[in-house]
Amino acid sequence: MPEQPISPILTDTFGRGHDYLRISLVDSCNLRCTYCMPENIRFLPPSKLMTADEIYGIARVFVEAGVRKIRLTGGEPLLRRDAEAIFRKLGTLPVELAITTNAVLLHEFLDCFQEIGLHSLNISLDTLDTARFAAITRRDQYQVVMDNVQAALQRGFKVKLNMVVMRGVNDDELVDLVEFAIAHDAQMRFIEQMPLDAGHTWDRTTMVTREEIVAALSSRFSLTPVPGRGGAPAERWTIDGGPHTVGVI
Repeated sequence: MPEQPISPILTDTFGRGHDYLRISLVDSCNLRCTYCMPENIRFLPPSKLMTADEIYGIARVFVEAGVRKIRLTGGEPLLRRDAEAIFRKLGTLPVELAITTNAVLLHEFLDCFQEIGLHSLNISLDTLDTARFAAITRRDQYQVVMDNVQAALQRGFKVKLNMVVMRGVNDDELVDLVEFAIAHDAQMRFIEQMPLDAGHTWDRTTMVTREEIVAALSSRFSLTPVPGRGGAPAERWTIDGGPHTVGVI
């Protein structure tokens, strides 16, 4: 049996408890989403990234300090050549594992995830339209992503779908994506577009606010706030009395 954490919770100097760690495995990505990065970008060489042993060592220290959940992110974390080895090493720790992915390579890892007990997937999905997907990501991978989302759901993974909402681009699909999530027993989460793009193309006028998102959803659904957000990134509402919820980040 894996050893148990020896600390009740990691606490900072402000008295805040922290039991959730995010680890970025790589900065590279196999998509080029317009809100995230320019078409041509130079990523870090592998020699500049943490090794698998370093990632495991850091994760173990945090688990021993009271971390209960680790989320693996990128870039696109599934691009690392030693990704499966990293997942399996982390799977020996007494911690809940989760991953954020664009799902292009997800089919290659579903067996591994089930074997190590990684059940929580956050998947980026900004549209249900093939042409829009290609325009947003600059890659023609829509059907691959949708097939992998369906495969994960059929295997019983807990799936959260993340959509970056952009005015005049995909803001007319909010209701459609919530209905898609409900039909497939997933949770839909909408993200306000933030000025994090390396191409510096962000414009406040294209950002759809939390208030606008909630108003658009309220025209179709009855939304009831979910109390007790705590340190969670998303504010959530129950849809039409439940059991499904929708979140806004």
